[in-house]
Order: sequence, then structure tokens, then C-alpha cells
Amino acid sequence: MCGSCWDRALSMKIAPPRCSSCGIPLQIPDTSGEHLCGNCLLQFPPYSGARAFGYYAGEVSRLVQGLKFDSRWNLVEPLGALLAATFYETWQRRDFDLLVPVPLHPRRRRARGYNQSELLAQALARRTAIRCSLELVRTRATLPQVGLSNSQRAANVRGAFICRTPDAVRDKRILLIDDVMTTGATVSSAAATLIAAGALRVSVLTIARADKW
Repeated sequence: MCGSCWDRALSMKIAPPRCSSCGIPLQIPDTSGEHLCGNCLLQFPPYSGARAFGYYAGEVSRLVQGLKFDSRWNLVEPLGALLAATFYETWQRRDFDLLVPVPLHPRRRRARGYNQSELLAQALARRTAIRCSLELVRTRATLPQVGLSNSQRAANVRGAFICRTPDAVRDKRILLIDDVMTTGATVSSAAATLIAAGALRVSVLTIARADKW
């Protein structure tokens, strides 16, 4: 990746103000203090907080899609650096016990050959010394979330995950890793599964946030 493309990716960074819960950018003038978006005021998500490096647009979307669909493994390290920078803006290493990537269904993983979220979690683990755990499993093949309404997205991933060894996550503080967050339906379902298995707290970190205004 050339310096010009890297600079364009950095320009997509999400800056405050943003929802202190789900991390969605807020269109308000005040950048100080904590604010909640309308969705989180109506229904608080199961995770404790979510952050993303940047908007799912421009160079950031091209980087994510290159890793996700074009097997561009060379992008894992630069994307991992963006994750780590976002991580240290909000949290510290001692805040978490485990990194858990959002899993693919085995059929989709076999077709793609890898899980991009797992590669990103491993890249972040190398930069934080937080152990990466693969205890979360996707038990059914869900439809791609692209093109679905908010309610359809939630229904699509409801009950789609299990924790294969609850003892491994019990009383643990977990950071859930994914590539892109849109409505939060996928990470909400995954976080609820981990909490039901006994996790003490689940937060979310992604490369990008896809938002609709």
C-alpha cells in the first residue's frame, strides 16, 4: 500500500462525538462528555461499549474488502495497526482477558479459506498480549447481512452462535473483534451468547462502522 492510499485511509477515522455505548458518530456540536444515541436510549445493547477505527467508505472499505474477499493477507498487519490504535484510545491491556473474533459458519470458512475477523484478532493479540480465543462458534449458516433491514438483520443472526466451552469464558472480560459493524445485530447476538455463557463483560472493536444518515 502506498503512502497516498494509507493517508486516505487515515482520513476516514471516526472522531468524537460518538455514542458512548455503540460508538455510532453523533451529529451534535458538543464533543465533551458522554452521549447516547436514540437507539441505545431505547434499548441498551448487550455489550458494554463498541468502537471502530473509521467509516466504512473510501479507502477503508477497499482495504476491508480486499482482505475479506480478495485474500489480500498483506493487509492484516496495517489493519491490525488501525485496530490497535483504536484500542489504546479507549482501553488498556489490563481491561480485558480475552480477544474473541466473530466466527464464520464452517461452510463459509471452508469456501473462503480463512476468517478475516480471526486474522484481525490475532494481529491485535500480537500488539496487546491479550490472548485470542476461538470459543465462539457459529452454528448455522446465516444470510449475508447486506441488503437486509434492521429487523431482518436481527432475526438473521438471532441464536446463530454458541460458546463451546463456557468455562473458558466464565468471569472473563472479553473484547469481541469483527471487521465491520452496521446495525450491531451480529455483535449483539455474539455478545449475548458470551454473556449467557458466563462472561463478565463484552465490548466490541471493529475496523469500520457502516452508518446510514
